[in-house]
Amino acid sequence: MLYFDYTATTPIDEEVLETYIRVERSFFANSTSLHKLGQMSNLMYEKASEEIKELLGTPNHNLVFTANATEANNLGIYGAVLKHGSGRIITTKIEHPSVYEVFRNLERKGYDVVFLDIKADGTVDLEQLEKAMNKDTLLVSVMWVNNIIGSIQPIRQVIEIVKRNPKAKLHVDAVQGIGKILPDFDFSDVDLITLSGHKLYAPKGVGALLFRKQMELEKRLYGSEAQFGVKPGTISVALAASLCKALKKYLPLTAAHQKYVSELNRHLRKGLERLDYIVLNSGEDGSPYVVNFSLPGKNGETVVHFLEKHEIYVSTGSACSSKLKKPERTILALTNDEGRATSSIRVSLSHLTTKEEIDKLLEVLEKVKDV
Repeated sequence: MLYFDYTATTPIDEEVLETYIRVERSFFANSTSLHKLGQMSNLMYEKASEEIKELLGTPNHNLVFTANATEANNLGIYGAVLKHGSGRIITTKIEHPSVYEVFRNLERKGYDVVFLDIKADGTVDLEQLEKAMNKDTLLVSVMWVNNIIGSIQPIRQVIEIVKRNPKAKLHVDAVQGIGKILPDFDFSDVDLITLSGHKLYAPKGVGALLFRKQMELEKRLYGSEAQFGVKPGTISVALAASLCKALKKYLPLTAAHQKYVSELNRHLRKGLERLDYIVLNSGEDGSPYVVNFSLPGKNGETVVHFLEKHEIYVSTGSACSSKLKKPERTILALTNDEGRATSSIRVSLSHLTTKEEIDKLLEVLEKVKDV
């Protein structure tokens, strides 16, 4: 079995799993209970929260554990925008569905929404962003690393532009960057940050929203005041601890893993370039973990199932919208070519991937021409 869908999800790390099991057994009590067991659970929850903030360099942010990044994005964006009755909000045309669809919904509610174009390399048009900013801008949302083509957005420059408008806040979906790409910006300069555990070898069921302590988010959920009232309900201390463990393990390995995967990426691209019926969509300067290409004239889903017969697992796009029978939105925004957008394949790599696995993938892809 050859797995090339790490952008969709990753297998849980053994040490992270051991942390989950140990904490779930030892700190099972409700962290809001007043008795000793509850307070022990609360101390573990607070320790995980503080350690994550220390790892990211965000001491002036609150941290809310969520079920996943989709929930974190929804709580953060709606929370930042709905406290204002009107205003402008800005994002890109290639955001993850959990951001893009939220902006579309806010547009239906009457907010002034700007969807920014991307350049030929898949990065946001900064000049267009500057022109779109005005005194009524409430929020700008730009993902750090695109989940479909791997383009790395110039977050440092985006931060500088947003800072010129004191009223505006910046949200960064950091899901595909955390633990994979060395940032050229400080997380402390971002108002809202979202991330996901299962994209970084932690369990499914845990993500996080970090937001500045000075910010007050409009509530979307009602109940207790747990987690600043943003995500009320009983906290899974074990999931919080396992996310913390994953970050503690993988953040220090970011540079080494990025270097190794970059070598795999070059090897894969070189092999794909030899196949004249394949067109690369991912640029050379993007995340080495993502290689997207199209096979014009073929249906992406057909290719996925062909590879599946050979025990090779890839994707056509975002796992959150891959079952929708329509052109891949990011590829369409990048190429303006519906043929390429309906025939795109995403191969995503990991530090667990080997050169031999890539060679096998290339070998089988040579047979796709006749499918």
